[in-house]
Amino acid sequence: SSSSINFGHGGCRMSSSCQSINSLPDSILQFIGDYLPRSSRAMMASALSRSACFDSDTLDFSDIDIELASKLTDSDMSSILVSIDGVNRLKVLRIIGCTNISGVGLEPIRGSTTIQQMDLCTSSIATIANGDALFSSNFPWCFTLSEEAVIPILDSIIAGKDRSLKHVQLPLVWRKMKTEMLSDFLERYVHVQSSRACTCAQCNDVFEVEASLWMNQTKSKHTPDWGLQRHTCYNCTENICHDCEEGFCQDCRKQFCEDCCPMMRCEMCQALICSECEELEVCEECGVCFCPDCMPVLFCECCERTRCMDCVPHWDCSRCWKSNCDECAHEHNVQWCEVCEDEYCNDCRLEDYNNGELDCKGCRGLLLPRIMHEKEALNRENEILKFVVMKALNEIESTNKVAQEEKCIAV
Repeated sequence: SSSSINFGHGGCRMSSSCQSINSLPDSILQFIGDYLPRSSRAMMASALSRSACFDSDTLDFSDIDIELASKLTDSDMSSILVSIDGVNRLKVLRIIGCTNISGVGLEPIRGSTTIQQMDLCTSSIATIANGDALFSSNFPWCFTLSEEAVIPILDSIIAGKDRSLKHVQLPLVWRKMKTEMLSDFLERYVHVQSSRACTCAQCNDVFEVEASLWMNQTKSKHTPDWGLQRHTCYNCTENICHDCEEGFCQDCRKQFCEDCCPMMRCEMCQALICSECEELEVCEECGVCFCPDCMPVLFCECCERTRCMDCVPHWDCSRCWKSNCDECAHEHNVQWCEVCEDEYCNDCRLEDYNNGELDCKGCRGLLLPRIMHEKEALNRENEILKFVVMKALNEIESTNKVAQEEKCIAV
């Protein structure tokens, strides 16, 4: 079958005076490829039938636009893998975004002894579904990747004597269905994984993992982590021992080592989130991480410090939304009025006062230091201005006096 990837309509037609891009030497094609994402280089290699366009051991379709990835067919995928000699070259294959393939196009990597990681999560939407969405009756929405097509290929990879597969990220749709075919494959996969000793990427300890602990295969119905591989960093595929592993990111359902992607845990809800998904807010005072929904860690515009509400209360003006911490709540900033129970900054209170609209005695009391301060500042400015004017008059008078004396001497 023909691939849907092509240059132009009906192929390239060149005049005798025009050279085809396919006539360029490998070095030029590699130079052009350096400016493209890896997956674009692979598609270029397929379109030109020139493996020189692709010189990497990683093929990750998440680095191209999702609209382009979603248009790739099994024929396209097969052509790409053949063109780049994927069965002997690739160590990492991630088909993220390739929502239009059934898995037949992965046939060229059957029996690979080089591939170390496969991410089969074609749909990013299905990857992050959780809670009610995960177990709703209309889930999965639209998912084409077939277990019948892919699992035999995975089996051929782990069956070889020189097998190198260390990590598999399974689609959430498969993990929700928990078919007998997938469960049987996981049994074979964890048996292979447990046959080797592992070195922790963080503490360098050598450890072994029982087959039952490699994958989360609990029989509980509502388990979003079922079928996820433990003790393995998603980025580098290095192993993490029992003592060092923290768990899966609650958003992307991936596990990372400290060097690849730090994991942070909210002190209140205990949610574990990787830094690629979301940066938790850290309080400068207590050094604790919080989710924005659990405990707001606020920035004070006055002292420019970021602290949680437990350490230092913060106030936000209900009108202009200026913010400051309690320590900075002096006459120039946001303060709470115990009389009218309004939370305004004194800039807004002063505006109401000047317009004759500040009726609350409590607000006037809070504004009084500001008014006195501005009055004192105005008095100082007047005194300085008076001094400057008097000095200038004295200098003029002195200059005139000297001029008259010189005139008298001249006469």
